[in-house]
Amino acid sequence: MTARTAHPIAGIPVEGPGDALGHALPESEPGMSGLPSRLILDALPQKVWMLDRDGVVRFANRAAREIGTSLGEPDGWDSVIHPKDRTRAAAARNSAIRSGQPYDLTIRLRDTSGRWHWHQTDVVPIREGAGITGWLMTAADVDDVVADNQALEATTNLLLLTHKAAGVGLWDWNMRTGALSLSAEGARLHGLSAQACIITSSAWTGLVHADDRAMLWDAVTKAVTTRTPFSVDVRVTAEHGGTRWIQSLGRVLDDAHGLSGRIVGLTLDITARKRAEQALSNAKEGAEQANRAKSDFLAMMSHEIRNPLNAVLGYTELMLSRSREPETLRHLAAVQEAGEILIRVVDDVLDVAQIEAGQVALDPESFLLADLLEGTAAVARGAASRKGVAVEVRRDPVTPTLVMGDVGRLRQVLLNLLTNAVKFTPAGRVVLAVGPDLGRGGGGRLLFTVSDTGIGMSAAQQERLFVPFGQGDESIRRRFGGSGLGLVICRHLVELMGGQIGVASEPGRGTRIWFAVTLPPA
Repeated sequence: MTARTAHPIAGIPVEGPGDALGHALPESEPGMSGLPSRLILDALPQKVWMLDRDGVVRFANRAAREIGTSLGEPDGWDSVIHPKDRTRAAAARNSAIRSGQPYDLTIRLRDTSGRWHWHQTDVVPIREGAGITGWLMTAADVDDVVADNQALEATTNLLLLTHKAAGVGLWDWNMRTGALSLSAEGARLHGLSAQACIITSSAWTGLVHADDRAMLWDAVTKAVTTRTPFSVDVRVTAEHGGTRWIQSLGRVLDDAHGLSGRIVGLTLDITARKRAEQALSNAKEGAEQANRAKSDFLAMMSHEIRNPLNAVLGYTELMLSRSREPETLRHLAAVQEAGEILIRVVDDVLDVAQIEAGQVALDPESFLLADLLEGTAAVARGAASRKGVAVEVRRDPVTPTLVMGDVGRLRQVLLNLLTNAVKFTPAGRVVLAVGPDLGRGGGGRLLFTVSDTGIGMSAAQQERLFVPFGQGDESIRRRFGGSGLGLVICRHLVELMGGQIGVASEPGRGTRIWFAVTLPPA
């Protein structure tokens, strides 16, 4: 019940305190063309009752008669008021009779079909002088309004429950007043008591870690000035004194004049994610440090091995030039071959270590492409001639003559591929071809291909080809030797030059290894 001090129809005149309320209804009013007042009341969509001083119904208009209240029965209301609302309605009526004050009440009334409808009821005393001679009661059907409000309340409660279950807080910041409204979960995520509250902008800033406050307001400024979504990750003090990471997401809302007036959004607890990111960062840093330490160790050991090994090879070459005994020459040749193999392995390990440590830089210069191809092929022909394998060079006429690139690194890749092809080709030929990379368009991109008629590889062997120490299989290692690092170095160098490398092969039908890099005309 809501007490009132005034009402627009309070003080309806009556003939006398003892008259029935029916006499209080004038038969007609000026300007109504002589229409009886009862007809006018019957035409109203609202329900209207006239009650005497004790609450007995003396008049009901047409809409009110749909409720089915009985005239002349003071207890007739109990049958039309919902059982759950009767106590409340009776208390309001009795209080009004005692105080003589009007009241309004939202209750459920039953119509003649037996259905319950929510009504907004208003009861106003009819006064004569200082006394009350009766009551005027009106009721408007608000069933749709109440149903909508109940549905809205249920949806709101469900939304709040969902947000709480998901650990999501709601917030609404009024940029005009500086007031920040927080839902219960939003307050908890900010380290406050878990109940809805309103705080000031300065209090909001005070909740954020000192190192993150500038970032918070930078995000606000960016969202307002660029009309983009608001997003920021900051630290706050949790309810138990620890530090919590929260993410605030929102959007800017404009007022009626098109000016930014509010930012509304959600708050999420991202502490677990931040800890995982930090743990991953620490693990990555530890792995990088370990990798750098390994690369440094390999580089140092490679240098340490190379120095005495060069001395061994030097003395071996000297002894070969001076010795004349066949047996001694054979042994010295074996030592020299083993030493050369070992120094190539050391060089490969050193290259891999330098590449992994990021110590390899390109040194572009202009060079003649034909000279690079023929010079590299000439080196490979030395070993190929002893096996009767031919090494051919094919250059597409449309390729430029003078190009720009790191000729030293390009020669290293080509020589590695050619020597590999010769090693795995018992008979036949090896072809080095170069032409424009038609699959990737122009821009000076060239496609290099090294094809052979050798033993070929299976699909499983090809998968391990560019993996460190990953030769085709152990039988390949035992039969042909090698460290398995050459192609790994080739892959790294090609990628360093912004290119790609690949392989196509079948067992017994040879191998084709290709790579494409950009070498613009010089």
